[in-house]
Amino acid sequence: MLLDRQRVKFWQKWVFGLMALIMAAFLVMIPLSGQLGCGGSSATDQLDKEIVKYQAAVKADPKNVAAWRSLGDSYLSRANQPGVQAAAQQADWSAAAASYEKAVKLLGKQKGKAARQEQFTTLDQLVGVYLFQKDYRMATSTYGKITALRPRDAESFYNMATTAISAGDTNAALLAFGRFLELAPDSPDAATVRTWVKDNTPGASPSPSPTAGTGQ
Repeated sequence: MLLDRQRVKFWQKWVFGLMALIMAAFLVMIPLSGQLGCGGSSATDQLDKEIVKYQAAVKADPKNVAAWRSLGDSYLSRANQPGVQAAAQQADWSAAAASYEKAVKLLGKQKGKAARQEQFTTLDQLVGVYLFQKDYRMATSTYGKITALRPRDAESFYNMATTAISAGDTNAALLAFGRFLELAPDSPDAATVRTWVKDNTPGASPSPSPTAGTGQ
């Protein structure tokens, strides 16, 4: 199915990304463990401290993009710690999204290739948060910003379309798939996408089912 490919790629990307974040937190904790004795400090405790630190940093300098992104990373890592309560997880996901949104807004005011790349990376992280929350409407909107930054990236248009389907936004999916087919007409997914577009274009005749014409 159209959504299967995106789900697999999303979870692969975020599993590896979260492993990297957790490993970074673990490496930071190593020198602390010797100072704190046998009890040490849990990953959550360390993330709590990181969040306080970055909250102070963005309060001192609200235009500090790196601090906003690090704050979002810390909230996201804490949200995905084992055993976290659902309400706390949702609160941290929302805080992570707000932090990334702030960073994106600041980066949008900067010029240059490096700023655009950082904006793309932050938007990609933001999409991941919205998908964790199953907020497909906001994820679709964020993919719209990604495709504006990378108007020739076929994969981003594909991902936008499949996310729009989950959001129930057929019009956005049709537009995104249309651009995907322009950019990657020979993609392995192109035939399936064309069938979906035909079946969901207003006024178009639906594609025949596999048993059509068999008399069954």
